[in-house]
Amino acid sequence: MKRKLLKFSGPFIKVQYLEDVTDYDIKTRTILLNIGENPVLIAGKALKPWHSSIFANTTVPKAQKLVSITIKPDYISQKSFKYAAQAKKKWTRIYKLYPLQKFKNTNLWRSDTDKAGRFIFYLWFASAGTDCRIHKHPNDFKEIHTQIFGVGRMQKFHENKQSSIYQEVFMSPGYTHEPFYNAKGKYPWHAYYADTDCIWLAIEGAPSRVS
Repeated sequence: MKRKLLKFSGPFIKVQYLEDVTDYDIKTRTILLNIGENPVLIAGKALKPWHSSIFANTTVPKAQKLVSITIKPDYISQKSFKYAAQAKKKWTRIYKLYPLQKFKNTNLWRSDTDKAGRFIFYLWFASAGTDCRIHKHPNDFKEIHTQIFGVGRMQKFHENKQSSIYQEVFMSPGYTHEPFYNAKGKYPWHAYYADTDCIWLAIEGAPSRVS
């Protein structure tokens, strides 16, 4: 089995990229995201490609590609994120990454990026009650998000304004949303909203279609 600890991992979070997985033992609560082309059989049930869940006390007999995520404190904590100050200090506030007026007072931070296989990975942290601002991407940009800590919402809009909202997808720990882009890679206007302190993983390089 090939294993890479992604470089933005630290004392409170560990994200690993795994290839050619065999007999991978899961002891404590771990988010597993299947980014291979085939379903992965875990405890008698299939984890479909580009789907994820939290597992413990089980073994993955075989998988092509997985992302494995563990975090302190537990994923399901309803309290403020214990290591928020560390994340803010180490990661970059969005206004420094994208110096647009709409981001000036936005409490959103991004980790460094890392690449494994054909994928690019990075983490986001948003404080409770943060509107991460409406945006959309060019057609050749295909990303998926996996929720790690807290509860938030991925929102879709007809236009670049809040009043045009037409769908909300709730994000809870261990959940990966379906692609927001269509088969041609076209995105709607969308945004993330953090109901609690939230951490989620962004993965660039998702396929055009996800079943």
